[in-house]
Amino acid sequence: RLQKRATHAARLALHLFSMFESISSLLSRVLNPSLSEPLLAGKSRGTCRDITCGSPLRVALSVCVLVLVGIITACGLINWTGMMWPPAATGVRLCEQDECLRTIDAFLLNQPRQTFLKNSAGLMQTFGPDSIGGGPCGDEKCKLVEPCPNYQQTPHCRYDVYDNALAAIYLTKRGKLEEARHVLDAFIQLLYPAPADSRRQLSDSNASASKRQLLLLAASYTDAPTWAGAYQGTGVADGAVDTGNNAWVGMAFAHFAAASGEECYASVARDILLELRTATSCDDELKGFAARLAPYPHFYRSTEHNTDMFALSSMLNASTAAEQARTFVHGMFGGVAQAPATYATGTADSEKCDADIPLAPVAVDTVFWNLLSSVDPVASRKQASVDFALTEPMNEADLLGLWSIDVDRIGGKDGLGVGEVLFGFRFTSWGHGIQWENTASGAMALLHYRKYFSPPEDLGALVAERAKRAHNSLRKLLVTYGCVPASVLGGNINAWIDNDHSADFPGGSDTGIGWTYLRYPHVAATAWTGLLLLYAAEASAASVDENANPFAPPRHPLPPPGKDSTCLPPPMPSGGPTAACSTYATCRGLMGDCCPTDEGVRLGCCPSR
Repeated sequence: RLQKRATHAARLALHLFSMFESISSLLSRVLNPSLSEPLLAGKSRGTCRDITCGSPLRVALSVCVLVLVGIITACGLINWTGMMWPPAATGVRLCEQDECLRTIDAFLLNQPRQTFLKNSAGLMQTFGPDSIGGGPCGDEKCKLVEPCPNYQQTPHCRYDVYDNALAAIYLTKRGKLEEARHVLDAFIQLLYPAPADSRRQLSDSNASASKRQLLLLAASYTDAPTWAGAYQGTGVADGAVDTGNNAWVGMAFAHFAAASGEECYASVARDILLELRTATSCDDELKGFAARLAPYPHFYRSTEHNTDMFALSSMLNASTAAEQARTFVHGMFGGVAQAPATYATGTADSEKCDADIPLAPVAVDTVFWNLLSSVDPVASRKQASVDFALTEPMNEADLLGLWSIDVDRIGGKDGLGVGEVLFGFRFTSWGHGIQWENTASGAMALLHYRKYFSPPEDLGALVAERAKRAHNSLRKLLVTYGCVPASVLGGNINAWIDNDHSADFPGGSDTGIGWTYLRYPHVAATAWTGLLLLYAAEASAASVDENANPFAPPRHPLPPPGKDSTCLPPPMPSGGPTAACSTYATCRGLMGDCCPTDEGVRLGCCPSR
């Protein structure tokens, strides 16, 4: 009974403290923004983190608010216990490293796979199978679609390229090379046209490392049959050909080749980099690589995509490409008017290699993936951007900071985890709710920062505290759900459309840029958590294993280029199939290439495989 009373009193004190801090900070900011938010003026936050330090105005406001709260409480005008947030938690334990990793292994190895590819190859389903429940607010706002998002509209689930590349890297680092191979072999069959699908023989002028034609990957596939160069149809969930996604696949092949010593897989990584450099390079002052290729091209340049390109280029010792990506990322610092002490998300999209920087939120990966890759290792910039990311927004409209606190109001089996307070990062500075994939990568980045940089004492303490909270939250999720979900916030897409972030079930974790993450098991979030646990079993660990950092060059060197092509489909024979529309009776009357077109799209008149 005494323990319960002490817990109750501590939680009440925390609630009052949080409320008084938020009100005093808001009043101070309204009356004199330059005193409470120096980041808006491009200044350092300095060393003042205590709520009573800073301007005399803020001190006076803080005292006034505290006195007011005391009077209200003493008079019994408000029932604080009825308003307490968060609700009592069930006390989820922390799994130890080995148990956590075995849980992750089991989740990934039991994910539904594509079954139409050869040699047991297949990508993993990204979300699910099945949700973890949207909450008790009724079917209209809380019932989630089963077995995966959007299944009612398109009766197929997503098999995302990025998630699978990340899973392959995790499996490689776990020493599960054959399991990783099944994913990579699926990529190979979707990258390299088989003889019956090939558009044309490679000429000597554009010969790749493998001497094969390569067609870059779409962003996401389904469980329905498809083939290399297909960017639409039932087998394609998202036909966008993004630089970042394909760079991640190249990174997965590089890590696997280094671990296995298999030259053929290294050749695939080199082929991907060559194709990306050829198709997306920009030669203006900003340099870098464009974000999206045909058949749905976009001209913007992304900080995250160029971070990925830097990592892949560094692994393959492509110094010119690495420097090109680094120049762009370096040029993005200070480009956000709302938060000049961090990195812009990217450039505009009105023309090829557009150099304008539009109004946009700060994306969490521009801070933490940037840090893990060492693409822009300027210590002062790392300090400023980490400081920004660790700032907790004071209210819904606050655009500064990425740190978030969520309450799991639904929990897992038998109510485990209900009321658990969890800590992590929102997707962007316009977002709401923790996104767990980026929380895992963010926790790794904080440990990396603490290890390799020398932050000021107060920032170093905050880094350690928040890395521990995020690390522990992810381990609790593994115990609660047997995986890491994309979000713990309830509600479905209808709740998200309402745009009520104060709701108990707001429709998942809103990215702030046009989509949300709902309560489904998530391959990327789970794989990133696995890499984090390989990187450091505990947030307080004295050492880290940099080989578990997916952006770092592998511990062992890649095999040098050679002639091994055993992992690839056979080359197209001389005089093989043509893409010309006139070749096929069903395509006659159409001009040019149809099977596929120059953009890599197979038209409906083409014969099936």
